[in-house]
Amino acid sequence: MRKNIAIALLLLNTAVFGAAKETKMLPIFTEGYCATPTIALMGGYGKYSEASNGASMYGLELGFACPVFQIKDLEINQVLSLVHSDKDGLETNTLEMNPRIMFKLNDKTKFGFGPGLGVIFAKSAVKSDSVFGFNVGASLNYDITSDMFIGIESRYQWAKDAELSNGAKTNMNNSRTLIKIGTHF
Repeated sequence: MRKNIAIALLLLNTAVFGAAKETKMLPIFTEGYCATPTIALMGGYGKYSEASNGASMYGLELGFACPVFQIKDLEINQVLSLVHSDKDGLETNTLEMNPRIMFKLNDKTKFGFGPGLGVIFAKSAVKSDSVFGFNVGASLNYDITSDMFIGIESRYQWAKDAELSNGAKTNMNNSRTLIKIGTHF
């Protein structure tokens, strides 16, 4: 399953980059690069695979124009997010880097999707562990003013199992849907 998803994402990225008329590598070092930063507060619901119930999640998201690739007529955002959850003896803090290809639906609305890499810092009453994960997600943002936006995002993350009790592994795969409110700078 993971292999099929990775192949599909690779083919999608190849098609997007292949269709691009003009690609700049490391635009952060070019004249005229504008980081267009954003910051958003997020809150919503998520569930770990082995949990009997989901939990509330909240966090912070920082975004900026991708400093690695710039493709003419295509917006790529780099998003760094920190998401917290604490329920039924499992406390997690997830730190992720998620590049997103954004498509303008109209003057105020953008739809985006992309893969991501992250690390989950997990803690139980017995033990703490950190595991790496790969995720894929989609988001929809709406500009309520020229410098404020609201949005919704859903992600699924495949992660390594964490050792949170003596000798037993805990499946850390998870899904989440969060709403957000933020500002453009």
